[in-house]
Amino acid sequence: MTSIVAASVVLLLWLLAGCASPQEKAQKLFGEGKYQEVVAQYPDTPAAEQARQKLAEKLYNEGKFEDLIKTYGQTPLALKAKAQLDEQAAKKLFDVKDYEAVLKQYPNSSLAGIARDSLAQKLYGDMYSNPEGWEKVQAQYPNINDPNPRATVAKEELERIMHLSKKEKMAALETFVQNPKVQKTLADAKARKELAKMKAGK
Repeated sequence: MTSIVAASVVLLLWLLAGCASPQEKAQKLFGEGKYQEVVAQYPDTPAAEQARQKLAEKLYNEGKFEDLIKTYGQTPLALKAKAQLDEQAAKKLFDVKDYEAVLKQYPNSSLAGIARDSLAQKLYGDMYSNPEGWEKVQAQYPNINDPNPRATVAKEELERIMHLSKKEKMAALETFVQNPKVQKTLADAKARKELAKMKAGK
């Protein structure tokens, strides 16, 4: 009798296991780390979406960005992989001093701001000698993040100063150019040139 009951229990467990839903089977494989099997056997389950993300993470951590984009282009990491490829391409152009190509092809790269300043230096020389030339380059590529985080604040402050009366402007410019926080910005170069002109009575 005992053997019959035991056999019945085993049969019941086997039947229950066989009745597991695709989602449950997929989740079991996912829990075992068998991500490829989840994607291959149960591609439309939530577990498959999680498995794709795990496989994408593995490729990203291995630096296999092109494979990630090709195979798992719908995952959130695909955008990060694309950004990494753009950074690599931008660096190659930057290393051969093709600054205009960096600015035109990869304006969102971390090197774009440095490339813009390098192009201005190449075309117009030192920022303090020719701030107008540097301003032309900035106007040509306006949507580039400045490599100097203080540049935007310095620019806004200089614009405010330039609207003051002549007497107030000179005093404000004197204070502005003595501020170490604005040094090595285009606004500082422009302010120094404007101050020199005012002192010369031009």
